[in-house]
Amino acid sequence: MAKYYIALLNESTQQMLVPIKTVFNPFYNHIAFCAGMPQFFGGSDNDDAGPIAVLDREISEESRHTLELVSPQITYFFHTGNVYAGSMDFYYADQPKWQTTDTPWQQPANGAEAEMDRIVTVELSGFRINMTDDDLINELLRQTGCLNPQLPGWNDFSNSATRSVFIALLRGLAR
Repeated sequence: MAKYYIALLNESTQQMLVPIKTVFNPFYNHIAFCAGMPQFFGGSDNDDAGPIAVLDREISEESRHTLELVSPQITYFFHTGNVYAGSMDFYYADQPKWQTTDTPWQQPANGAEAEMDRIVTVELSGFRINMTDDDLINELLRQTGCLNPQLPGWNDFSNSATRSVFIALLRGLAR
């Protein structure tokens, strides 16, 4: 089963919106994979709907309806996968291909809305071409308030595809 993920950028302001995973998995009531750590918006394509439909739904759900995808013109940048996770394709969209809505951040109405604890604005100017992979990740974790090895998802994140994809994206955006 394919999984699609997206980063929401605003290159004119040099910012990126990064969702932070909730600590408890709302569907299974145990500690979530990568709990408390930075993520991409996205999820599984259970109905063979394709990336645009999946990402539109996931952005809306995971942002608790505060964000929406408004253009199918997204940019593909990374593919990974394994026997456990399946195929994972990563995209990014620059504003105005996504936008904020008039909906305020609220308590989640269901499990899909409870997957993310918050959304953090990351300043892309903090990432430089000459930074090592660890430096890129440490800056991401610092800006998102997740630079804490005591977080329950620290080890998951440290060994995850998500970490590798953040490195690829940030390296491409670094100045």
